Amino acid sequence: MPQFLVAPEDVSLSSFRLRASEAFHVVKVMRLGAGAELDLFDGKGGRFKGVIEAVHADGSVTGKVTETIKADDLRAPVNLNLYLGLLKASHWDYALEKGTELGVSSFTPLLTPRTVVLLHEVERTKAKAERWSRLIMAAAKQCGRADLPPVRDAVQFRDAIRELKDKGLVLLAWEGMKGATAGDILGPALRGAASINAPKPLEVNLFIGPEGGFSEEEVELARAEGAIAFGLGPRILRAETAAIAAAALVQYELGGV
Repeated sequence: MPQFLVAPEDVSLSSFRLRASEAFHVVKVMRLGAGAELDLFDGKGGRFKGVIEAVHADGSVTGKVTETIKADDLRAPVNLNLYLGLLKASHWDYALEKGTELGVSSFTPLLTPRTVVLLHEVERTKAKAERWSRLIMAAAKQCGRADLPPVRDAVQFRDAIRELKDKGLVLLAWEGMKGATAGDILGPALRGAASINAPKPLEVNLFIGPEGGFSEEEVELARAEGAIAFGLGPRILRAETAAIAAAALVQYELGGV
């Protein structure tokens, strides 16, 4: 049974109301009616079980909440913020979808001198916000996630690196790390930081370059600001592949998968 997104203001400890596309999905697509059980989430970490009581003339669906599931039950041991070089539309969509499934906490489009996407595309990112929100919502519903990770405004690489100094662990994937596996660097760095930060979830800021990769100057700047560079093996990965592989490795090392 898929889970359905209910607006936080439309759910309480005793009742819920589904509107618009979610109500349409319940009634017209799933063909559910009074007495049917639903799994619900509010996009902010709350998860519920409910039973439909009525389908209304305006298309909305109301019912009673039968169980509230603690948000902590599915919370990952890491807040994983992905800073990814802005990619062409389909590649960026893929990273959003799979990153959501892997528990990424937030996405930030990253601008670098090697960003291939044209400037006018950067200006259009705000216009794409609604599409990205729908994509993230669909991925969250599919994987049983209770929250919806935000897509933040695009930021210049230099600004992001400097703003994050002393704000959690900063990791940077770089193809120039020849001869060093991800396990050589990532594992010890993550486990060490997690032990110091325990019992709180570790804040990890993961940087993945654009299609052209990071330059040596950018890597040196990041290191000077406290970032840890690591490699992803001998093969050159597409940016969206590197993002998903690195996110999975971080989650694995910290027990999030």
